[in-house]
Amino acid sequence: MPHPPIVHRVLNGLVRAELAGINPHTLAVALDRVERANIDLAHHSERGAALILLQYTGYPETINELSVFLAQPRQITPADVLPEMFTEARALNYTRWLPAFFEDADPHLARNSRLLCRWLVNNCRETIRAHQESLDLMRRLADDPSTSAKTAAYLVFTLGSCGTLDDYERITRQAEAVIMGDRENLDMVAEGLYRLYPPALVNALQYFLDQADGRNRQQLTTGLILLEKVAEIDDKAFWRTYADEMGAILDKVSAQAGRNGAVLRLVDQVEKQLGFAALEDGDD
Repeated sequence: MPHPPIVHRVLNGLVRAELAGINPHTLAVALDRVERANIDLAHHSERGAALILLQYTGYPETINELSVFLAQPRQITPADVLPEMFTEARALNYTRWLPAFFEDADPHLARNSRLLCRWLVNNCRETIRAHQESLDLMRRLADDPSTSAKTAAYLVFTLGSCGTLDDYERITRQAEAVIMGDRENLDMVAEGLYRLYPPALVNALQYFLDQADGRNRQQLTTGLILLEKVAEIDDKAFWRTYADEMGAILDKVSAQAGRNGAVLRLVDQVEKQLGFAALEDGDD
């Protein structure tokens, strides 16, 4: 429904004011609430309309309000989400509701739902992990063969970060879908596998390098992208535990990649991680 000019002027003014918690997404929720309250902003001055919108501004409390929040063309950024506003109940409700929008035909709604999901996992992981029922819709999506590779990356990241080892098989299936169909999101796959069960990440590396075997360049490239993500892991316990496996992986990469400069730099980075992990803690 088109809004009168005063509404657009007030909304633009509030966004330019750069007030905490005031952005196009929370203002969209405010406008939706005002309309449902049958308040006609055209009957107010700009100052009066602004005060009304501020009174109704807030984060979504229902799944319908969440869809309004997410459907804005502007991409959600971390600055749009104030951590202090995310109570345990709100975080869990969003975790339950967000998967309903992952595959939405509206590209803004789908994109922003995934971005908010990633923020939730990174900032509310322990809360979500303590309430496994909040992940039920994620699991149903992971078990659906029609789920897209782009959505699969967020499922691996979420279930790997917040789920349990009972999710291992569904996560590895979704990881394979991402690796074959949406390699731009391999960083989330690597992180999800590592958080759930580090051997799963090592196994994925070994699998793709074994599949390459000097002939399949796509499999080799995928293995190298995963290895690049693994090289960023800053955990001495991981490198000590899997030193033998990573050493064998480096031998295979070196044999398959020849003298490629980028690959040699990657191999050197992994070797430094292994060498640093081998030092005694007092030798750091």
